[in-house]
Amino acid sequence: MKICSIVSEYNPFHAGHLYQIQQIRNQIPDCLIVSIMSGNYVQRGEPALWEKYFRAACAVQAGGPDLVIELPLTAALSSAEHFARGGIQLTAALGCVTHLSFGCETGTAESLMELANMLDSETFLQQLKQNLSAGMSYAQASAQAASVLHPVLASLLESPNDMLAVQYCRAIQQDCPQLELVAVRRVGAAHDGAPADGIPSASYIRFLLQSGNMSEAFALLPKAYREQCRTARCHSWNDLEAAALPYFRRLSPEYISTLPNVSEGLEHRFYAAARNAQSLQELWEASRSRRHPLSRIRRLTACAYLGITQDLVALPPAYVTVLAMNRNGRKILREMKKTCSLPVIIKPTQARALSGNAKTLWDLTMSADDQYHFPEPAGISWKCTPFCSDGSVL
Repeated sequence: MKICSIVSEYNPFHAGHLYQIQQIRNQIPDCLIVSIMSGNYVQRGEPALWEKYFRAACAVQAGGPDLVIELPLTAALSSAEHFARGGIQLTAALGCVTHLSFGCETGTAESLMELANMLDSETFLQQLKQNLSAGMSYAQASAQAASVLHPVLASLLESPNDMLAVQYCRAIQQDCPQLELVAVRRVGAAHDGAPADGIPSASYIRFLLQSGNMSEAFALLPKAYREQCRTARCHSWNDLEAAALPYFRRLSPEYISTLPNVSEGLEHRFYAAARNAQSLQELWEASRSRRHPLSRIRRLTACAYLGITQDLVALPPAYVTVLAMNRNGRKILREMKKTCSLPVIIKPTQARALSGNAKTLWDLTMSADDQYHFPEPAGISWKCTPFCSDGSVL
């Protein structure tokens, strides 16, 4: 059985994602596809547009992956390196995946893997350390170090999608070197761009929905789930801002220093900003700097609010949460039950048997989900069950 993994967000699933699925199926006939999808929070450091079970169901209904499982919360709210590492570690734990696919802008699987190997070389790491000491951000320091060693390959780091693809390659080398790579060249809208060739970016769809341009937004969604979205609640930081701002004022610099990717005095900068900010936008602007870009600050904000510390981010995936599937997804699930090294949670009540790190991470996710659903009652995620496209009940 050939099974291909995709690490995704589907925030929301759109024509560009469907294009990748079709390309995989064209290149690997009879391949089944499992998507490891961010849950209720995404890598931009914000709540997902729609809740995780609904987004997963939309992707399956639109002809996307056969099975959707949840990317651990600690990976979903991490930098590109740890986002990719979490997805690959979970892929490896499934024990039955043969391929990994990712989108890219300009690179091929071969060039991206070559760049990944260069980024792990001692020469690169020494140059990177020098650049960081000179006050560059991590992205700037990486790009400059790579350009010194290999200008042609270094140009790949200019694209967010290629940068993430390189991180997948690095993680594969460490955790799952037997995977075959399926690189799919991105088509349609640029990252964060308006529609091109009939394919929008997810951020553009979110912008339309959140600004009230519903008709235009719905027209860009796959017909298979378009009508269901008309009544779906859209989530954003706006729902949590009133509670988050006073909470941040309670945090000490010492506690902030325990959060992921806090260094070079960022804890003091964030602490001072939280004491004065009257909006999250003010907090972000006052905390950011040349060395601490907005994306990093937004992730820090989410981790601070949800209680995600460096120690928790360091923990590997400890269980598998199933979100949605079709008939072929059931085949993957049956195979996983024979090969997966982690507990597989289909109904949330099964998680009551978890212990140790698995219980710690599950409780963290449930607490974060309770914040996500506010002001609705707590415990909603405990009542959810995976979507099955054939209408059966698990």
